[in-house]
Amino acid sequence: MRYAIQIKDLWASYRTHHVLHGLSLDVMEGEMIGILGPNGAGKSTLFKALTGWIPPLKGSVSVFGTPIDQMPPRERARYIAVVPQELDLPVAYTVEEVVMMGRTASIGRMSNPSALDRQITERAMVYTDVADVRNRPLTELSGGERQRAVVAMALAQEPRILLMDEATSRLDINHRLEIMQLVERWNQENGVTVLMISHDLQLAAEFSRRLIMLNNGRIVADGTPPEVLTETSIRQIYHCDVRIHDDTRTGSISILPAPRTRPGEAGNGRHVHVVAGGGCGEEALRRLALSGYTISSGVLNSGDLDAEVAAALGARIVTEQPFSPISAAALSKAMDMALSATAAVLTPVPFGTGNLANLTILERFVEMKRPVYIAGGIETRDYTPNKEAMARVTNLLARGAVAWNNVAELTALLPQTASKTA
Repeated sequence: MRYAIQIKDLWASYRTHHVLHGLSLDVMEGEMIGILGPNGAGKSTLFKALTGWIPPLKGSVSVFGTPIDQMPPRERARYIAVVPQELDLPVAYTVEEVVMMGRTASIGRMSNPSALDRQITERAMVYTDVADVRNRPLTELSGGERQRAVVAMALAQEPRILLMDEATSRLDINHRLEIMQLVERWNQENGVTVLMISHDLQLAAEFSRRLIMLNNGRIVADGTPPEVLTETSIRQIYHCDVRIHDDTRTGSISILPAPRTRPGEAGNGRHVHVVAGGGCGEEALRRLALSGYTISSGVLNSGDLDAEVAAALGARIVTEQPFSPISAAALSKAMDMALSATAAVLTPVPFGTGNLANLTILERFVEMKRPVYIAGGIETRDYTPNKEAMARVTNLLARGAVAWNNVAELTALLPQTASKTA
């Protein structure tokens, strides 16, 4: 067995926006790998780098030992097939014509399809259940039928590497399983290397023997499904709660969303005061509002993104002039507003001398024995002289404040404690 793909210290970007940051990855021939991660993690960019669609800023990508940038397009097509999320064609090609396009690299520009080419095309259409719509234009099909035709085109290509970018997202449950079983069989019988991007964690765990988790353009986990998909890792990366169990019937793992809190049962109108700023509180503000909490926030500078988000969510806010330090009057007003809350939350906001006074609100809550929740990582966000913000936050934690690392963790903590003091 040898390497099908080797990626070393890959950096990739769109203009000035860096997406992949020093990513390295080895894929053995015949592996079937699920590529996971939230939106914007770099999954599709990784595929574009693998196919040579975007050149690396730094690093290298090799396919079966040959650098991808040294492969002519025709040779790449013999090695790699891609099933994209969508396929936009300028002409209303029929399904059969689209599937036959998978044979282009084998047929050549000036030649006609051979009997073997037609046989391969027919088999691909039958396997993907589009043979009965072979003469219909792709544009007239449903989203699921179009996607199955695109999968058939990739199968007709007979590549050695198959890249599937959310290839089953538009399919109904029956065809989703059929396509994945087909790809699995193709992988096992023909040794085709498969890399599959998926937001369906259950599907990825079921069909992939190895999972790779991306976040912010870096690999954060690489291993078997039970090693990569844990309740803790999903909470940290996807900011949501799930429950994971061993499925004794399939030998895989079962991933289910944690029981949702029904409307009226989470925040239930309880008042939470949020210390935010600079856009760092947007996610917490939004999630708390969706969970049914009444929100207040401040002191914020006028025009600050968090001030705009809080106002849009109907929160009560206290503001200061733009780029101005918090005045005694603004702090007093925010304190009066905050003290009607049952809990206070510190978001991952950076601290300088201008907004340091907001910590006074949290200190008052701790004195009153009210719950305070503090986003971790203050040591990386303290720009005050002598690290005063870090010292005060450390003191708050020592006196009973609770640390949180992601919004899913915060919302899980809040109802339990806040309800006791409401």
